[in-house]
Amino acid sequence: MMPRRSTTLTALTACAAALLLAVPSAAAEPAAPGTPAVTRDAPGVTPAAGAGDLLGAYQSVVETLQAMGIQPFLYPTVAANCSGDGAGLVPAVAGAVPGPWPATTLPIPGLDLAAVKSGQTLFTFLPYGLAPDTAATKTSGMQVAWLNVSTGRGGMASMGPIADIVRGMVPAEVPVELRPLAETAIRDFLFAAIPVGGVRAVPVDTGRGTVLAAVFGTVDNGGRSCFFFPTVGITEVA
Repeated sequence: MMPRRSTTLTALTACAAALLLAVPSAAAEPAAPGTPAVTRDAPGVTPAAGAGDLLGAYQSVVETLQAMGIQPFLYPTVAANCSGDGAGLVPAVAGAVPGPWPATTLPIPGLDLAAVKSGQTLFTFLPYGLAPDTAATKTSGMQVAWLNVSTGRGGMASMGPIADIVRGMVPAEVPVELRPLAETAIRDFLFAAIPVGGVRAVPVDTGRGTVLAAVFGTVDNGGRSCFFFPTVGITEVA
């Protein structure tokens, strides 16, 4: 099984490398006069981004991930025709964090309320400048392909919006009367840390070891289907 997984991830890496070679030529085109910069402070506004905007957006998302203790993947990705007019480039960054994480959420004596448990890896995907998700937004398009090179285990997992995975992050042993409080604590933590539209995440039982992963797929942006080529990362899960 391992050679097949390795071949798949190698192919994804090649696709991502090809994308990176193509991005500078598209991003180098000057933005039209008066084109507003992409900003996370304007909900529902998804203007096209110029080269300078893309660089600033990338740095902002990387800083957001690092502030949360999440390791960004080796390089960013981008979707074309995803926002505004022209090229409509939307940058995105994926990241991963091994459990236990976060270090503190809602303290309940005798219970482990870490959103990501030991032996798990939380994979995240953060685009920049997308409209907030709504009830009509298709949220199942992002995927993560992973391989634990230390154990030979691997697989695929569908990434979902933060709101959909919070409930699954609360341990089953949390008493019924405390579950709403625990869910709220985790949800508020994640929403405060990642306040952007189109964010996707999934905790995966990768086991301990060196985990290679590729994140890729589609995100809906106000009715547009935005395809993001693979971005690859390596995470040490202790």
